[in-house]
Amino acid sequence: MGDGELDEGSVWEAAMSASHYKLDNIIAIIDRNNLQIDGPTSDVMEIEPLREKWEAFGWSVFCCDGHDMQDIVSKLHFAYEVKEKPVAIIADTIKGKGVSFAENNYRYHGIAPKDGLEGKESLREALEDINCSSFSMEDAKKLLCKVSRYQEKVDALVKKNIPKFSADYFWNRSSKMKAEMVPNRFGFGKGLDFVGEDKRVVVLGADITESIKMNSFYQEHKERKNRFFSLGIAEQNITTVAAGLAKEGKIPFIGSYGVFIAGRNWDQIRTTICYNNYNVKIIDAHGGISVGPDGGTHQALEDISNLYYLPNMKILVPADSIEAEKATILMKDLNGPVAIRLAREATPLITSHETPFEFGKANIIRYRGIKENFTDAFDYKLSCDYSSENEDLAIIASGPVLSEAMRAAYILKEEYNVETRIINNHTVKPMDEDAIIKAVNEVGKIITIEEHQVGGIGNIIAGIAAKNHKVSKFYRFKMIGVKDRFGESGQPWELMNIFGLTAEYLAESSREFLDL
Repeated sequence: MGDGELDEGSVWEAAMSASHYKLDNIIAIIDRNNLQIDGPTSDVMEIEPLREKWEAFGWSVFCCDGHDMQDIVSKLHFAYEVKEKPVAIIADTIKGKGVSFAENNYRYHGIAPKDGLEGKESLREALEDINCSSFSMEDAKKLLCKVSRYQEKVDALVKKNIPKFSADYFWNRSSKMKAEMVPNRFGFGKGLDFVGEDKRVVVLGADITESIKMNSFYQEHKERKNRFFSLGIAEQNITTVAAGLAKEGKIPFIGSYGVFIAGRNWDQIRTTICYNNYNVKIIDAHGGISVGPDGGTHQALEDISNLYYLPNMKILVPADSIEAEKATILMKDLNGPVAIRLAREATPLITSHETPFEFGKANIIRYRGIKENFTDAFDYKLSCDYSSENEDLAIIASGPVLSEAMRAAYILKEEYNVETRIINNHTVKPMDEDAIIKAVNEVGKIITIEEHQVGGIGNIIAGIAAKNHKVSKFYRFKMIGVKDRFGESGQPWELMNIFGLTAEYLAESSREFLDL
């Protein structure tokens, strides 16, 4: 285990059980490097006296030099001799040992060199720093060559399966329809900076503070630091602390990876926050498969379903950085529990500050023709202000995948002369039921797309249509999403293609759906 992992209560539950049952076949090795993602463990969440804590839980404890393999093996031999007790080996280490620019630098968590060999913070510099005779620059080049060959195979596989059209419609591949790419979590950071003016707002970090831009709360406002608390890797604790703060009139914002902040602490969200209708704001960050290399354990594909059916919960899923900023400012003034789902990777800016954004009201988006800038090719209206144009198809989307729905509408019009009503369902709960019923009655052919387990949002929309007595005509319905599987490790756009969530797959699926 990493020492930052010891923030988590389940570790100590396991430690207590192992001791109670005298499990002498368990050895826990703790990498005691004194750092976690948010900084030194002593600053984030003090875990000393570490040896005494493990001994108090009934474990035998040995300490070793984590860089000395002989010392590690020696302590393992001692551990094997212990009877009727589990054993903890605390291995003292230096993170990034031997690489000057990485040594004891907590910011190196997950950061790879920008290139393979050259430049600052590169493999070349690292090898020279280490002065490692057993691994040469030639070895490094061979390794990178092997990686490159593997990537070429992956690229070929991905490219082979992407549906083809008369032109390449992918982002920024042509001189027209240009889009700027910005992570929507950046917009959240701007919004949090703004709402921080309200002295009732407090922020609780969960060890990825900077990654999800919660540090924007205090970065330019040092006086706010006393309203920021880093509680480490402890989602259940953060949630109950936030509930207590809300009970006392504060407006707490809590956040982490979506799989953790909407999963590990689901019981606390349900029973402590939602049951009491406490005014807690949940940052469901790094949602969907586009988290990329972190893989299936860190890709939130069930989070919307987890949160949607909780009474009193409200859910916002902004499409881009600009919507995320608007949603963050809006959620501060919504009473009761509110969750906002954010993506980590850069996605297209598809709205502007002038684009209407109203809680509980979907936006209707219509493609009008090729322009220099992608956003200028579309009209945006609140659903309540929109009149039918007798479209052939309606696509309903939430979050960054909305940009793929818009690009699919662009493809469908240019390739097949299909008119598409795009519904930006940025408020997932409460959903704009009127916009859905109007689409069913006026269009009759509905496709939902979500970067989530298929049906997480699609089934809710289908249920709204099926139960509503205002539906007056026969309609067809199709759902697109992740099909009952976990995510995988890969580059964000690789995964979006592999899981069939890009515009090319959506346009092809729409063509089949419309029998073209």
